[in-house]
Parts: sequence; structure tokens; C-alpha cells
Amino acid sequence: MRCPCPQQAQRHQALRSGDNGVSILRKSRRGFVLLAVLVVIMMASMVAMSLLFRMRAEDTASMVTLTSEQGFGAAISGVHEAMRMVSRTTLGNSEWQDNPRAFRDRFVFDDGVDRWYFTLWSPPADDSLQEVRYGLTDEAAKLNLNLVHTADLTKFAKFDATLIQPLRDFIDSDTSQREGGGEETSPLSGAAAYQARNGALNTLEELLLVRGFTPRFLYGEDLNLNCRLDSNEDDGDQQPPADNGDGKLDLGMRSYLTVSSYEPNRDSQGAPRTNLNDPRSPLPPVEMNDAFTNYVKTLRAQKLRVAHPADLLESSLKTKDQLGREVEMPSGVGKKELPLLLDHFTATAESEISGLINVNTASIAVLATVPGIDEPMAEAIASARKSLSSEQRQTIAWLYENDVMDAARFRMSAPHLTARSFQFRFQVVGFGMPSGRYRVLDVMIDAAGGEPAISYLRDITRLGLPFSLENVSAKEASGG
Repeated sequence: MRCPCPQQAQRHQALRSGDNGVSILRKSRRGFVLLAVLVVIMMASMVAMSLLFRMRAEDTASMVTLTSEQGFGAAISGVHEAMRMVSRTTLGNSEWQDNPRAFRDRFVFDDGVDRWYFTLWSPPADDSLQEVRYGLTDEAAKLNLNLVHTADLTKFAKFDATLIQPLRDFIDSDTSQREGGGEETSPLSGAAAYQARNGALNTLEELLLVRGFTPRFLYGEDLNLNCRLDSNEDDGDQQPPADNGDGKLDLGMRSYLTVSSYEPNRDSQGAPRTNLNDPRSPLPPVEMNDAFTNYVKTLRAQKLRVAHPADLLESSLKTKDQLGREVEMPSGVGKKELPLLLDHFTATAESEISGLINVNTASIAVLATVPGIDEPMAEAIASARKSLSSEQRQTIAWLYENDVMDAARFRMSAPHLTARSFQFRFQVVGFGMPSGRYRVLDVMIDAAGGEPAISYLRDITRLGLPFSLENVSAKEASGG
């Protein structure tokens, strides 16, 4: 039998000696307890750090949310300022169109950390200008896609059959497909196909669901919607978006198109207009001459209908006198009577009229789509309206009164024109100084119901800060 090795001999010896064995066991237990305590301390520290991180994260999130809401509140202050200006603006006055004093860098409130402002802006109203406007865009200055005829769309170079036919299929009421159209469309590469609406577009952005229509078509080079030529919008293909580097900002077709223009069929005082074609509609007590009164009575007696009040301008009809002789009966409507006629009379029972183009605010490109108006005439209109008083701008009668149009051309164009504005679109940013935090909104307001109300609101903060805040910083530094 072999002897145990030295180590085993020592272990056996230790076990035989009672005190030494207990000592070793006690030391082993102490080591285990110490290790357990260390583990507990480490876990407690981790929990404490986790709680601290969570508390700081919640504080940070709360602060970011609070600041974001303050930016939103400042932007909404700009929206309310726009609504206030629209509600107080008299007919023919366009102070809402470009008013830096009311809409640029307007102070809202001081929260003790930041001073909050808003700035409201729109694209330039004139085709030849590139400067941003600090004001509102009149939707009646644009072509209404839900009502426009194909012939009018083709007057824009960017529209061709490959776009017009899918658009027609998308908004018409039937499910039959046109040649070159599409009742189903996959608007963007890789996107799921959409069923055609077969009804009116609700928003202009819905146009992007129609086959062939792209953000570049709608927004041009101005994909961030700030209406300013940024460096990346004038460098060719170096940085997105792609642009032609010509030193001019292409704003796309959004400057010319809308789906939201309409007006109540009421006069300047808010009263329902008199329907010339309805014998039950009494003639209002306005200062029209006897010739006009007799003319309308004769129209109604003979059950003759007019398409628009402008049809009465310098017109006449053949009738018979008391002796049975055929005579010409003049309408009694000339330059003096035309403004009253257009304000107080209508030829339809509809309570609203959609798609009229505001002759006082529309661009040359949009005016040139109106029947009876070509590009030279559109240029003449844009030139003539610059010198008009607010009283002259209250109806479209000034086109004839100022000899911009003759009677025949006026009768052709008038059914498509208006001099009033009820829907307005703009972008507004609420921002804080000195932090530079901000919120940006794309907004439309509607005043057709009386009091202006928000009809469309989209948060476009993700598109970035629309302009530099250096000027505001300099103003604050100087105490301005």
C-alpha cells in the first residue's frame, strides 16, 4: 500500500486537529459573505445608476417636449395673427399679401430661458421675382385642379398627356380607364399601388398619389418649402435635391395649383345675391336704372336664361313693343352699372362658387389659362392692377372700366374670375432665442364661413430650419 502524497497528508493532519479545521472553514465562509456583499453593492449601484439615468432622460425629454410645445405655440400665434388680419381686411385691400411688419420676427413671449418669435412667409407672388413674401398666398390666385379643363392644363409646359390622363382618371367619378390613364397607380418606386379616388382631391399633396406626379413636379427645387434659394438648391447634382444651377429657385407647380378655392355666392355685405334667372327672386334696392329693370323683367317673362351677369354688359335683346313692332331692348348695363351688377346679382342658385381665379392676385401664368386671356392680355392685367385703388379692386369690373378688355372679351372671361379671397395658405415658424429651437407649420385658413378657421395644418419641422436666425440674434444683441 502506497503512502499518501505530502499534500494529502497535510490535509488529513489539518482535519485531525479540530481548531485548525474550524479556522479554515470560518475563513472560507467569510470569503463567501464578502463576495456576496460585493455583488449586492454592485447590483445596487447599477440600479441606482439606472434610476438616475432614467430620471435625467425623463427630465431631458420633458424639457425637449416643453420647448417643442413652446415652439408650436409661437407658430400658432402666427396663425392667429394671419386670421386676425384676414378678418379685419376690407374687400379690395391686400395688406395680407406682403406685410413684414406684421409677419416677420414677431415677438410672442419670454419664458425666462428663451424669447419666442414667429415668422410667416409665402412664395413670391410675381413670376419674375425670387424674393420671399412675408404674407399669405391667396388660393384663388391658383388653378383649381378639381375643376380645371384639360385645355387649361396644357398651357403649362410641365403638363402633358402622360400626366393629364392619369389625373383625370384619378378624380373623375367613373371606374373606366382612359387611354394613357390609370384607375390604379403606383406613385413612387417600390410603393404599393393606390386605387384611384374617383372624386375630388382633398389636398394638393394628394396629387403625389397620381401616377407620374413627383415631389419635384410639385415642389420644384424647393423641397424644404422655405421659398429661398439655398446653396444645395443651386449646385447641380452635388447635393440633393437635384437642380439646374441657374441661380433661380424653381418652386414647382404648387405656386399655380390648388384644390381649395371657393367663395360664398353673396354680395360684399354678406347678403345672398339675386338670381337673374329666378322670377321668384326680387330685384334688390340697388341703384340700377329703369332700362336694366325692364330688361330683367323681359328676360324672365320670355324664360330666357343668362349664364353669367356679365352677359348683360352692353347687350340687348329683340322684343316687340305694344304695337307689335320688333325693337331692340338695351340691357342698361355699362361702365357705371357693371360693378353693382357683379356684386349683387348671380345667374345660379348655388350657394358656393368654386374655382374662380382672383384677377387681383393671380400670376401671369395662371391668368393666361383663363378663356379670353392670352399671355399679352395677362401681362396687361398684371400691369394695370398695380395702380388700382382698393375701391376699384372690389369687383372685376375694373377690367372693363379701365379699358383693359372690351365688352366681348370681358363677357368671355368674367365667368371664370373673381376679385375676392377666402382661402389662404402659408408657412410659419415659431422659434426661441438664444436656444434656436423651432417648429415649422404648413397652414391653410378658410374665411368663407365668416370667421377665419384653420382648414389644413401640417407639421414640416422635419424639413429643417427655414432660414438663418443670425439677423434675429443681431437684433437681440443690439437690444432691438
